[in-house]
Amino acid sequence: MMAALRLLSPDDRESLEAFLRGHAADAMILRSNLARSGIVDGPEPFQGRYAGAFDDGRIIAAAAHYWNGMLILCAPGRAGELAGIVTEGRRVSGILGPWDQALEAQEALGLGGSECRLRSREILMSLSLDALRMPAPLLPGQALQCRLAQDEDLDLLAQWRAAFRMESLCDTPSRALVQHCRAEVARWIEEKSQFLLFDGERPVSCCSFNARLPDAVQIGNVWTPRKFRSRGYGRAVVAWALEHAKREGASLGILFTPQDNEAALTAYTALGFSAVGDYAMLLYR
Repeated sequence: MMAALRLLSPDDRESLEAFLRGHAADAMILRSNLARSGIVDGPEPFQGRYAGAFDDGRIIAAAAHYWNGMLILCAPGRAGELAGIVTEGRRVSGILGPWDQALEAQEALGLGGSECRLRSREILMSLSLDALRMPAPLLPGQALQCRLAQDEDLDLLAQWRAAFRMESLCDTPSRALVQHCRAEVARWIEEKSQFLLFDGERPVSCCSFNARLPDAVQIGNVWTPRKFRSRGYGRAVVAWALEHAKREGASLGILFTPQDNEAALTAYTALGFSAVGDYAMLLYR
């Protein structure tokens, strides 16, 4: 019997949540956005259109197209079909999801080739926070402290966020980019999801939670300016953020990083992370 595919309504939320709980790592952003905004297709942050495949009344695959144009998948065996349904008549700015699913959706939507400005194959990693290994200072004389970012940090962190996006996401420098980054960081500060690491009095690294639930967090925006790299700062700020999440009641940490970023993979493995999947970040012009 063929699975039924359709757009989801608020009445489908319980079924969608039940399905996504079975995909705790690769569906973290979907779960977090759903918890924030429900199944509401609107222009506000975290709102989106959802589609699902059903078998015997249960959702067995899902996709969402969000306010910012991102298509996010947790759609084994149905990625191309659901991508077409959920994005019909809409602009797609990028695709996130398991690698094979992302490529299937990209082909179904006729994207790729010269339209793709970033095609990154990522390693999806997971960590039980009970097994988090906090690092000691890696160089003599380090006096590391980490705290939640405050309003006074906004200018610096907006500059760092723009630098991160230009280096890691291939964004083009522009006034609009800076304004966008400032709004992102301001929201993370307000939500108490942005962390700033200091060596003595000097800010040296940052990270944020880009998805968050009571039981789990996903790390993103890990950034150390070039002049401060190879000193263990990125590993330290991630560890502090995860320790904070653990104190708040979370038990699971998730992140993804490019498979060719050996320094990041080494750092995250040292904290206790292990690979759990093959993930895609596809961004379009």
